Amino acid sequence: MKSKRIKILTVAAVLFACCFALSACDPSRYHLKVEDFVDVVDIELINYDNPTQKHFFSWVPNHTDDLKPFDASKMTHLENLEPSKTSDFIAALCECEILGKYYAYDSPKGICIKVNFSNGDFLILCGAYEKHNSCRYVGEFSADGAVKNFIGCFNGYCFQDLVNDYFETQI
Repeated sequence: MKSKRIKILTVAAVLFACCFALSACDPSRYHLKVEDFVDVVDIELINYDNPTQKHFFSWVPNHTDDLKPFDASKMTHLENLEPSKTSDFIAALCECEILGKYYAYDSPKGICIKVNFSNGDFLILCGAYEKHNSCRYVGEFSADGAVKNFIGCFNGYCFQDLVNDYFETQI
């Protein structure tokens, strides 16, 4: 009887430990805050030609030192968001769920949203969409293109909805 009880407790402890370990590796959920966008001067839809983008094998270690600066020569401007849509766009963006510090790629690639601030810094938003799944990147850059803060990546297809709902270009 005691042997059976010990086996049951051991199995339960192992299952609990596995559940704890697996959930501890889950990235935190994050939402951008509307108040972080008070100094926005404009919002652009761009294409970032980046054939050397690197996919990280695992998101768990800190890959900050492996993140690449933003190279403006690789950027093609597609369109600007109409200024009248800015506040609605920011509200919708702040509802999107971001996987905090989820390192999937070392840099953005393809269709991106570039949010420009009055001090010259900018935020790059890049996410999965039906025709292109190789970019998941949300990060802040300084005016010279240096990585300022890697935020994470979109969870799901919120990026596609933002582009299709607020820009003429559809993805």
